[in-house]
Amino acid sequence: MLDLAIVGGNVVTPDKIAPADIGVSGGRIVAVVPPGKLEPSNRTIDAAGMLVLPGAVDPHTHLDAQMHGARSADDFYSGSVAAAAGGVTTIVDYAFQRNGGHLTEAIRNWREKARDRAIIDYGFHVAVLDPSDAALEEVAGVVDRGCPSFKVFMMRRFEARARDFLKLFAMAARCGGLVTIHAEDENIIGFCTQRLIDEGKTGAQYFPDSRPPISEAAAVSRALKMAEVTGAPLYFVHLSSRAPLDEIRRARDAGLTVLAETRPIYLYLTEELLRQPDGVRFVGHPPLRSAADRDAMWEGLADGTIDVVATDHCSWTLKDKRGADTFTRLIPGMANLETLVPMLYSEGVRSGRISIERMVDLVATNPAKIFGLYPRKGVIARGADADLVIFDPHQTVVVHQPEMHSGSDYDPFEGLEVRGWPRVTISRGEVIVEDRKPRAKAGRGRFVPREPFDPGWRHL
Repeated sequence: MLDLAIVGGNVVTPDKIAPADIGVSGGRIVAVVPPGKLEPSNRTIDAAGMLVLPGAVDPHTHLDAQMHGARSADDFYSGSVAAAAGGVTTIVDYAFQRNGGHLTEAIRNWREKARDRAIIDYGFHVAVLDPSDAALEEVAGVVDRGCPSFKVFMMRRFEARARDFLKLFAMAARCGGLVTIHAEDENIIGFCTQRLIDEGKTGAQYFPDSRPPISEAAAVSRALKMAEVTGAPLYFVHLSSRAPLDEIRRARDAGLTVLAETRPIYLYLTEELLRQPDGVRFVGHPPLRSAADRDAMWEGLADGTIDVVATDHCSWTLKDKRGADTFTRLIPGMANLETLVPMLYSEGVRSGRISIERMVDLVATNPAKIFGLYPRKGVIARGADADLVIFDPHQTVVVHQPEMHSGSDYDPFEGLEVRGWPRVTISRGEVIVEDRKPRAKAGRGRFVPREPFDPGWRHL
């Protein structure tokens, strides 16, 4: 007898949408069959009129983060509850190396943060802040431990260590690692910032001018040249403007292995918000961009230039966001784990910008393939983990912070009407959210070791 049956729904994969019933035993999918063909089950969920999606995989989160002396509003419990309530069943968070510290120490520290807290499964990237010889010697071992991706911040003390970061690129390429890049040029940012300060322009409304789109394009271009020299595969996080996408298209045409991610704020919000009163609520790195750049992001989703939509979820209280007296001290980041899937459906699928199959690619299948979780995650297929979302395409939800699950006391999408919302979220066969109510205990989430990066991931 099955542990769980999901019947009557339309199952969505990157290839098609079709009626099917799903059988689950032992936390895995054991059957995906035509309607009415399942064996008996201990529990049956009627998904009539619903879409059944693979649980989303968000490969870019910052839970239990620290910055400018503040700690983020979400730890691995509240953050993973918010994720699950929005249909995200796996995250890959960033474990930060201490300056002079070991990469393995970073992983150990982040596992301690997540253990006994997370209600969904999780993995880690390692953010390399000090690419010393000792750190480089750890790269192969970190890949073997199931953390085969490494973060490089090009706007944070990158220039002085560029040659060492080149060595990191080369080492990652040799060991099956993937280098994820925060692409903003620190010299352009520094120049623009100082010019604004000299002019007495230090308020939040000037923040976009301190980090213009050209700083992003310049960093992407430079990183691509470094990849050409070292052979490293690159994954650019949270791209926000048109010019970097053009750089990536050219690099792919030249044969480089280059992947691209954007985040929800660049699909729905524009820079005018930063110039309004209390615009500090919308500060992120890079800043919000123009409507033309927002439209370019949607074009990139539709034409395949952008491979993944991930949140960069890093939530704060309004007190923390308002605590700076100059734009150079503004804390970047906001909550959007809970709205990732429903808003992409509402603003992308319902509006006709992308298909439902493409949406599943962007938030589930592609990130699972890129980050070594496929076919265990990101797909509805026999043998995969039973990470499933029963999604009501007709439910209307108005985003209202007190009804959300993040620890943040504001939501960047407050007041937005969203058409389509998860009814049930299932992780490894267990119902963990039902009708927006969490039902899972802290700590049920597991660390999931990931496989090395596969350059042929698109054909898996």
